[in-house]
Amino acid sequence: MAAIIKTISFKNFYNYYGNFDHNTYHFKEGINIVNADNNMGKSKFYNGILWILKDTVYDSDLKRMVNAPSSFKKMASGKALNEETNFDMGVNITFIENADKYSVSKTVQFAKVGNSWRTNEKLDILQTIENRDIPILDQAAKDKIVQKIIPVELMNYALLQGESMEQLVDLSSHNGLSSTIEALAGIKNLIEICEVSKDLSQRAKKLSNDKEKEINSTNNKISGLIQEREGLEQRIDSTSKQIETYKTELSEATKKKDTLEALLLNAQNREKFRGIQKTLQNEIDKLKDKKNENERNITTMLFSENSPWLLMGLEKQITYFSDNYKNLIIKLTEQRTIHELAEDPTMLLLPPNSPDKSSLLRMLQGEKCEICNRPAPKNSDAWKHMEMVLKRPKSTESSNKNDFSSFYGGIQTTVSSFLNSIPELSKSIERYRTAIDNIEEAINQKEEEKEIAKLEFLNAGGSENNANTNDRQNISDYTLAEKTIEKKDEDIKKAENQIKQWKTRLKQIEDDLKSINANSEIKSYRDFKDLMCCVELIFLNSKERIFDEILRSLEINANQKYSELTQGNLSAGGKLNFSKQADGTIQVCIKNINDGELTGLGTGFQRMKQLSIIMAIISSKIGNKQFDYPFISDAPFSEFGDNFINNFFKIAPNVFSQSIIFIKELYDPKSEDFLNDLGKKILKKMENGEIPGTFYVNVIEEKADTTNLVTKNKCYKG
Repeated sequence: MAAIIKTISFKNFYNYYGNFDHNTYHFKEGINIVNADNNMGKSKFYNGILWILKDTVYDSDLKRMVNAPSSFKKMASGKALNEETNFDMGVNITFIENADKYSVSKTVQFAKVGNSWRTNEKLDILQTIENRDIPILDQAAKDKIVQKIIPVELMNYALLQGESMEQLVDLSSHNGLSSTIEALAGIKNLIEICEVSKDLSQRAKKLSNDKEKEINSTNNKISGLIQEREGLEQRIDSTSKQIETYKTELSEATKKKDTLEALLLNAQNREKFRGIQKTLQNEIDKLKDKKNENERNITTMLFSENSPWLLMGLEKQITYFSDNYKNLIIKLTEQRTIHELAEDPTMLLLPPNSPDKSSLLRMLQGEKCEICNRPAPKNSDAWKHMEMVLKRPKSTESSNKNDFSSFYGGIQTTVSSFLNSIPELSKSIERYRTAIDNIEEAINQKEEEKEIAKLEFLNAGGSENNANTNDRQNISDYTLAEKTIEKKDEDIKKAENQIKQWKTRLKQIEDDLKSINANSEIKSYRDFKDLMCCVELIFLNSKERIFDEILRSLEINANQKYSELTQGNLSAGGKLNFSKQADGTIQVCIKNINDGELTGLGTGFQRMKQLSIIMAIISSKIGNKQFDYPFISDAPFSEFGDNFINNFFKIAPNVFSQSIIFIKELYDPKSEDFLNDLGKKILKKMENGEIPGTFYVNVIEEKADTTNLVTKNKCYKG
């Protein structure tokens, strides 16, 4: 039969001022509600239960659990501390278990000594036998009775406060769900028996080996076989443990891979488009450098030795310069000739197209005038005339300092080399401008490609501030996890094959020993060893069979409870998926309609997921399908909403034999009965018998601070 709390009473405990009789709550099987607004005693009530069961309380100032003795003064009623010099503070719980009734009281005696308080704590337990209250005096017996309310191993599942519901099952740990199943499904004793039977089996093997060695100490062959058998048994034992380690590592690697798998595709895409952006940026930088280099070359092109752009459009100016230069030469020649004739009237004036020196020498040697094409024999008048022209006197007049002919000649000589290139300058400038435009167009195109890659990067979950810098590490970790899975699979198979070979050899050794020595005394030891090995195997198989039976119904039950708890919500909560790992542990996730992992669910759904798993495990128990101890929760519905609360009150009585819930979501301080619409609906269902249990509302008769705060209760349904 389940343990059921019948009453909880307070004496000068926090804001529960007065004796036990004035602060008593009567509870039943089913749902027991204590409805109260903030600072009206919900958490204080919960602290009273913690004090009895765990000797701890939650310190709201420190925001953590503390040992009760260090907080006695905070636990005492402020009104009692102000008005009394001697008083008792305490909590009393009465409960029944297997038809036995118990009363557990913890009290602290306060005595004022000067300006301080002296305290003395005591624990009183009474057991009712045939209507007589028998005090329990032995401390060990007292401790056992307290644990009858809620056993230590179940407190994590039975005592919940707010967000602790999210940690009902540690789904992140290696064996979180497995240990929860073992604790709640009623197979803890079976697991302990498996451990005991394994120990007995090991002892029987050692006993048998020792006896055989003792009896056959002089037989070297038998001693050798026994020694080999012991060695093989040790190897099998150590390798079996190593296999468990491999399986644990395999499970962790699989979990790591599964965790990263959802991130991997986006991580790979982000890494891909991050690389594309980097490549494009490098190309853009090179193009910009090339453009800047070309633009810096404009100065060089303006003053180029071959085709200076500064001459662009100066074709006519060069022709104009050339014509003026020719006219200048003619005028200068005329002026010089007139000047020379005035100085030397005998100076020979040569006609236009007169031959040069080399031509005159050739004509004298050939005795022919090439000007008139007539013969000029040597020493003839014509020949002598040519000789005179050749030997005419040279002008010794120095150049005029203001004669710019050589200067202009130099200009003409320099500029004339550019004359043919000037018509090509426009094409050269056009080619240069086209090259700059092509580079600019290429930059714009690369910028567009980079922007597209950036959008793809952001669509894959990237961030403007490059927050996904661990993508490469995730990809590397995923690859490592895959390799680890492959390696551990191979290690497990290799170790299992090795154990198989060793067991084959053990069987041969057993057969050899039996054939060599059939001593009746040794046979009895062997038979005992075989019996213990069989017992170990039987219990192990039983545990596995029961565990598998629970698992087969667990996913069905969990989804049924999850569906019932989330029924009526506009947002779908997905489907719970249970998967057994290589090391025997269970992992749970929520799948969407496409069988992908569903993430981003609200806190209410997360708490319902945890609660549905707990309910499913309890409902999958062998035998009784209920939790046999009080389920006590402080403010569990702060993230739930009306629909979740309704669903919980509807389902919980089928799973928890007794629930005690401290809640504010049903409270309305402006209402005459301090109930809001949901509270009134829940109360009506209780009154109609739809929800079994009790309904209390805490009230404060006079407004005060915590120093003089006094909480009373009204029982709406008892």
